[in-house]
Amino acid sequence: MSPDPATRARIESLIASNDVVLFMKGNREAPQCGFSATVVQILDALIPEYETFDVLSDPGVREGIKEYSAWPTIPQLYVRGEFLGGCDIVRELHGAGELAEKLGVEVADAGPPELEIGASALAALRDAVSGAEPGQVLHLVVDARRHGHVSLGPAGEGDVVVDAKGLEIHMDRLTAARANGIAIELVETPRGRSLKIG
Repeated sequence: MSPDPATRARIESLIASNDVVLFMKGNREAPQCGFSATVVQILDALIPEYETFDVLSDPGVREGIKEYSAWPTIPQLYVRGEFLGGCDIVRELHGAGELAEKLGVEVADAGPPELEIGASALAALRDAVSGAEPGQVLHLVVDARRHGHVSLGPAGEGDVVVDAKGLEIHMDRLTAARANGIAIELVETPRGRSLKIG
């Protein structure tokens, strides 16, 4: 089944007019599902600019894109007109280094970067790791816009691992290349204590 001609033309226009477009739930700043958030996080780590389309704002495109690609789920990523897939495939392509290649991003082999971690930040990160489920490790991501964040998750194949005073910090090769000299501090904000990475 194919979307109606008007919807198909709209989808084709979005794909043709953007090198990278992600059909997702929500937008880049506020994803509305975990799968969309995962793909945004991966893209943010690789490139500074790309287009998103919120399928929740347009039921016709929401159903039409599934028919157009013959792919039943959202999000869906297109690069230079080519449909790459949904969350799981994007994650696999990223892990294998193929997504960076398709996006035209050169990933240099970088050794472990030097990180500056304040004592209170180090203590907070150690607490987070000690309370994590088995198999979860600490990940640092510094994206293409030089924004950093940490999360817990399984170790990735090809992770660069930094030993920070006995605390293992995992990162992808792009983050390793961007993170040299980066500082991680625990700061007080109106919402409470938070990590400042930069």
